[in-house]
Amino acid sequence: MHLGPSKLDNIKVSNAFSKKKGFTLIEVMVAMVVILVIFAGGFGALSYGNKLIETARDETRASQVLQSEFTDAYSSRYTVKRKIATRSATEKRVTMAVTWMDNRGTSHTREYITLIAKDGLYDYYYRSF
Repeated sequence: MHLGPSKLDNIKVSNAFSKKKGFTLIEVMVAMVVILVIFAGGFGALSYGNKLIETARDETRASQVLQSEFTDAYSSRYTVKRKIATRSATEKRVTMAVTWMDNRGTSHTREYITLIAKDGLYDYYYRSF
């Protein structure tokens, strides 16, 4: 026995899963790939930057050595005195003094003092003295 349309026929059943609340697996995977590409590019840029810094450091060192050798060969009017004092087992204090006479016969002196540490940040001038 059917009495006609029921009240239940007009009620829309609301399903909690029918509304989209979040990301699909594909969206999450695409986002992870994008982040991975960004990080890979960043690490590649850091690696390349470190190589550039190392090359620049080597070029600077070579230029300083050449300039030093050229100065030694260029002029004998400069007198260089070097004093090395050991501060610790891994650190030395180096004093370089340059004395010269100008064209008027006036004597001039310039002094440079630096610390050299073995295995330090700027250890490329370190030698076992």
